[in-house]
Amino acid sequence: MVNSKFNVKIGRVFQRLLPWVVTIGIFTFLFHQIPITKVYEAAAHVNLWILAPVIFFGFIMYFLWDVLVFTFLFKEVGTKVPYPEMLAIRGAAHLLTIVNYFAGAGSVAILMNRWKKIPISRAGSVVVFKLFLEYYMILALCLLTAFHIPGIDLELFFTNSEEGNFVKLIVLSWTDFLAILLFFHLVLPHTNHFKWIKSSSILSAFRDVQPPKYFLFILVQVIGFFLFDILVVFLAFKIFGLNIPFLFFIVFFPIVRLIEALPISVMGLGTSQMAMIWLFTPFMDNINSKSALTASILAFSLLFTIFSNLGRLFVGAISIRFLPESIWKLTK
Repeated sequence: MVNSKFNVKIGRVFQRLLPWVVTIGIFTFLFHQIPITKVYEAAAHVNLWILAPVIFFGFIMYFLWDVLVFTFLFKEVGTKVPYPEMLAIRGAAHLLTIVNYFAGAGSVAILMNRWKKIPISRAGSVVVFKLFLEYYMILALCLLTAFHIPGIDLELFFTNSEEGNFVKLIVLSWTDFLAILLFFHLVLPHTNHFKWIKSSSILSAFRDVQPPKYFLFILVQVIGFFLFDILVVFLAFKIFGLNIPFLFFIVFFPIVRLIEALPISVMGLGTSQMAMIWLFTPFMDNINSKSALTASILAFSLLFTIFSNLGRLFVGAISIRFLPESIWKLTK
């Protein structure tokens, strides 16, 4: 019993330290390869009075769109929340998103529970379902653009290569999506088995939302992601003097976001920078040397992360003031 408690404590310490270890390790590697003076020089030549408003605009617009999706999702499962109130809830949750994307998403369920008295497992179901849709939103864009990746040939689709294996992973992921859809809406209602899934509150959104709505919500999120993230970051790239064909940017940027969301680093730092350098460098049109180019990408990614988190802090600080004081009181 003592050993099990000790192991649990060790596991929690490891979980808390791992993101810091990963982040420090990645930046140690990056700054060993790229002199920090070159990164500073790349950042110093940019007009922040132009770059910062573009990033803030994209963040605010994507935030407003994200709140709209949350509002529709809660309404779909029978919980109507006015859009202004959902703004306050989702905005306040961004304070935790700065530290960890999944913690920020999970705090939406906690705030819904404390303010709207929705069972936390029920609210958590909507959050889990939203994360599920976000994952497939990114995969939807990846699927649409995957066959434009250099090295991909439909005739050689089943041959072994890094590019081919990536596309196969996307196709298999969508196969899993269809299997999940069929299970919840064709198999589960007509079987006496899987009683724990039928009674599980955390999976209620998967049961309640009808199949066409799965695709509708994914489409809505794809539109928001394309308009207020992909286009905005591409414009910021141009402002920074980084040139990449738009098609290749659409192909690889969703992958950057997917890697950035992994809860293995602090605030997505390190993983997003490494992903941008790894994916974008081979396709950049800049005439500069490779070292200058990687320094520019690293500088851009760091500035973008900083300004995005300042946007989250700004939105969170304002939103938290609109939450009722009663939700902070400890319940007996």
